[in-house]
Amino acid sequence: MVKGSQVKPSTTELLLKAVGAKAPSGDPIHQKIGDLPFEKIVEIAIEKKPDLLAKTLKAAVKTILGSARSIGVTVDGKDAKEVTRQVDEGVYDAVLAKYEGKWEEAEG
Repeated sequence: MVKGSQVKPSTTELLLKAVGAKAPSGDPIHQKIGDLPFEKIVEIAIEKKPDLLAKTLKAAVKTILGSARSIGVTVDGKDAKEVTRQVDEGVYDAVLAKYEGKWEEAEG
């Protein structure tokens, strides 16, 4: 390891830590490992900004939602795919607007 470098946790590691799970679900469609509030997904998206190709907070959140779905994490009690659809429909625009300043300030 290079001295002074900092290894950033992966999106999966951040999601697992947030739900208190040790490993992803082996069957994420049928076996869920935990549930997170939408705002936690937004916070993880902001934290991961330097590592994401997303140009907007909305796009970054959709990326994190995809990761959540792939490991068996639900959001607000719903499948992450459904939440992604709701993000596209504007259901979470007010929440995203609240975090837009933090997204702009984040490095990346």
